[in-house]
Amino acid sequence: MSAEPAAKKAKVAVGGPTITLASGHTMPAFALGTWKSPGAGETKNAVITAIKAGYRNIDAANDYNNEHEVGEGIAQCIAEGVCTREELFIQCKLWNSNHRPEHVEADLKQTLTDLKVDYVDNFVIHWPMAVPSSGKFCSTRLTGANTGPWKTNPMFPIDDDGYFCADTESHYVETWQTMEKLVERGLCKSIGLSNFTKKQIGEVHAIAKVPISTLQNECHPYLQQKDLIDYCRFLGIAFQAFSPLGSGDTHLATTSSPTGTIPLKDAHVATLAAKYGKNVGQIMLKWGLQRGISVVSKSKTPSRIIANIELFDWEISDEDMKSFAKLNCGWRHLLWAETSNHPDYPFFDELPTGYKLEKAPTITSSGN
Repeated sequence: MSAEPAAKKAKVAVGGPTITLASGHTMPAFALGTWKSPGAGETKNAVITAIKAGYRNIDAANDYNNEHEVGEGIAQCIAEGVCTREELFIQCKLWNSNHRPEHVEADLKQTLTDLKVDYVDNFVIHWPMAVPSSGKFCSTRLTGANTGPWKTNPMFPIDDDGYFCADTESHYVETWQTMEKLVERGLCKSIGLSNFTKKQIGEVHAIAKVPISTLQNECHPYLQQKDLIDYCRFLGIAFQAFSPLGSGDTHLATTSSPTGTIPLKDAHVATLAAKYGKNVGQIMLKWGLQRGISVVSKSKTPSRIIANIELFDWEISDEDMKSFAKLNCGWRHLLWAETSNHPDYPFFDELPTGYKLEKAPTITSSGN
């Protein structure tokens, strides 16, 4: 992955700047995210709007409970001649319940069915820990993308006491080795990680026969991840920022921002937006791209989807790029503390002192 600022290295075109992955395949640096996108046709319409606006990287996951709508949107755009399958970079994620080798392929095949494609461009381990997971079944949206008793096999299984189940007999190294076989068979072109720590990334890198192509972690002006991005660059891994605007409305927060606000309402970001004649979202998305990383931006609103990709014909000055450093307070919004009953939970050192495991919240899909 090149360390050059993305805005300076790629021609302005459909899809925007690109990054060459360790697998040798090319990935558009800017992606449409689908986390928290609802059903009832809204996700399908968001995907169609995005592809027609020039997006060529679509980020999906089976626990979002909307991959079938993502697939409908993709299929319609291909049928209308807006794009070809080969022009799209489609990435999905292995759900936590399906880390055991016998469940990995079934997880991906359900995604392929929902997305109406024969392969995905990138298949990512969503979290390092097999939580929530009973380890007994392969869970997909067909068995319920919700919390429920483990015997009914939902994607968010809970035990008899109301806590998330934890499969401690599964480890992400073994999961990775299984995913490598799917690359060999052509079901996915590249494979990657998400929500992994430096230590966990190093463990996978040490045994990987198929290189780690991507790492997708929370990253925004309040959590700038410089050391982790540098480490990924050193290993040839493309860093992808999810929640690049701070994701201030999820149910997964454990601690409030130390600034008293969220990035979308930050005064300095607002000042920069006014200076460049852009909205605050565009400023933060552009900042991410100019750092030379990939950015995954989610919206269900057509006007915002279109505005979010209007990033490639202007630049933030070097001085203003450097000014973001003062916002880096290390605030991680997505801690998902209720899953910290697994030894591979990645954010133990960020939990509040004295934190006691909480019971599983009611979940009707990953974003609700």
